[in-house]
Amino acid sequence: MDKHRTNFQFSIFNFLAVLLLCCPASAVADEKVTAIKGGDLYTIASGIIKNGTILIKDGKISGIGQNIEIPKDAHLIDAKGKIVMPGLVAATTLLRGLRSSGDISKIADSLDPFDFEVSLALASGVTTAFVTATSARSSGENPIGGGTNAVIKMAYGDLDNMLVKEPVAENVSISNRQWLRKTNFLLNLRRAQDYLQKLTAYQKVKDKDKKLEEPKKSAELDPYIRLLRRELPARLEASTADDILAALELVDEFGIRIILEGGMEAWIVAQEIAKRDVSMVITPRDKQEPRKDISGPSGSTMGNAAILKKAGVRFAIVPQGPYFGLGGMAGRDLMTLPMEAAFAVSGGLDEQTALEAITLTAAQILGVADRVGSLQVGKDADIIILDGHPFHYRSFVEFTLINGKTVYDKKQSTYFSHITHDN
Repeated sequence: MDKHRTNFQFSIFNFLAVLLLCCPASAVADEKVTAIKGGDLYTIASGIIKNGTILIKDGKISGIGQNIEIPKDAHLIDAKGKIVMPGLVAATTLLRGLRSSGDISKIADSLDPFDFEVSLALASGVTTAFVTATSARSSGENPIGGGTNAVIKMAYGDLDNMLVKEPVAENVSISNRQWLRKTNFLLNLRRAQDYLQKLTAYQKVKDKDKKLEEPKKSAELDPYIRLLRRELPARLEASTADDILAALELVDEFGIRIILEGGMEAWIVAQEIAKRDVSMVITPRDKQEPRKDISGPSGSTMGNAAILKKAGVRFAIVPQGPYFGLGGMAGRDLMTLPMEAAFAVSGGLDEQTALEAITLTAAQILGVADRVGSLQVGKDADIIILDGHPFHYRSFVEFTLINGKTVYDKKQSTYFSHITHDN
């Protein structure tokens, strides 16, 4: 009897041991809930919740609102008197680590979770960013080949959770002044278009005619095929009205998706941009004097963002310097991204749209709005807590959370812990 009992106990022990080895810790014991309580919640998607509470579980927002019941064993973050909002989304970012790593073909294999600029991003409230990496193919007459790009999270010290999406777009380098690149771009699009037409015709009759050969293509047409199939948008720079209109012609002829960067003169052709559902990444303070050699409107205006909004154009806002640094003038780089949005407000843009342009709309343009950009149940718990309004020049980020984990605490910061409102 004792022998049978011993064997039974041993079998149970083995079963439990295997269960613990095969199942992650979260499956055996639920992860502890984090609660952010008492702050004004700038949800972005559904207004401001005064004196609200956010519950976080398994890296996601599990509850949000007023009078939310907080579990007794929850980790509590007191945000009374603070602003709580989604982490900022930078629609254009340059990281020194990627710029100095030579020819990069895949950003996922080139990320440094301990990069200095990643820590600066967290101190400035930027939790998600679009990054590009250079490639040897970016030179010469090739209009596509300016390296790869991705959306990453600034998850300091956590490489596994940095990459969100790669690639995000096809980097395209053309303008009316780069006539050879532009010509090559158009020719390759037409070649890709011709190939797709032949492929469609082949697929319709291949079962009937076994001798028919599948049409061939060169590998250089692959990015153009992705554009024509609308798998990825083309991301290109266009600042003048002429360059913007030329880019819109691509939409008309080929039906491709486009993200335009720059757009200083977008206000002149805002209605045309809106008709084609083209997204933009703009810098409201970009300055260009009117041109005296043309009779129509030209140059830049602080009202650019407001005019685009009125026309129905979707846009993200970035500063003039798409990098993180401690040595520049305030508002010139990503350390104070909200300041650029504040200048758009001074140009007539409403505050809500300005906030969206550095959070939710930026995430939509990058194709990651299902995870980040607003405070909503089910989204990643990428959250920042500020000591003042996001558009006030004296406001600082006090806490930054990514996937529900605190990755920046101003009191522990080597950058800004010495700065208080009493200074």
